[in-house]
Amino acid sequence: MVQEMEYRIVSADADRGAEIKEFVLAQMSDLYPPGTYYENPHDLAFFEEVYIRPPNACFFVAEDANGVIMGTAAVRPYDRRFPEVEPALGSGPVCEIVKFYIHPDSRRKGIGARLYAQAERFAREAGYAEGYLHTSLYLPGGYPFWQSRGYLQRYWESEIIVHMSKRVRK
Repeated sequence: MVQEMEYRIVSADADRGAEIKEFVLAQMSDLYPPGTYYENPHDLAFFEEVYIRPPNACFFVAEDANGVIMGTAAVRPYDRRFPEVEPALGSGPVCEIVKFYIHPDSRRKGIGARLYAQAERFAREAGYAEGYLHTSLYLPGGYPFWQSRGYLQRYWESEIIVHMSKRVRK
């Protein structure tokens, strides 16, 4: 008999910023080739200002019974920095799903699905009409995962980076 992994999804507070940054950067380092990601992302450097204080942003953590991070997902306002995606987004409020990482030992166990469900619920409650994200083919299973959640490809920035969106308000 396989024992089911115990974990819970929580909203992070400012005190976990350094721990979250360490987890996310470790995942990025393992997944992306050197030079293809920022080693000190602004949102993690200013964690509280970006994810904790604004009422329309949130950072979720999947953690085991000991509080060890197994996965992360965040929602924040999308800054509309990619004009190629604009025609698909409409004029309503758009959130961006970011920092969506699952530790390799915790993949394929439903954690990503639960993290995303929590993020989408937050996005709806925060009043967002659309969800936006971009994913890389460097991420194992990333593109098919987002397709399975209803995200549609909107723009291929390169052969490995795709921008996607979906309506989150019903």
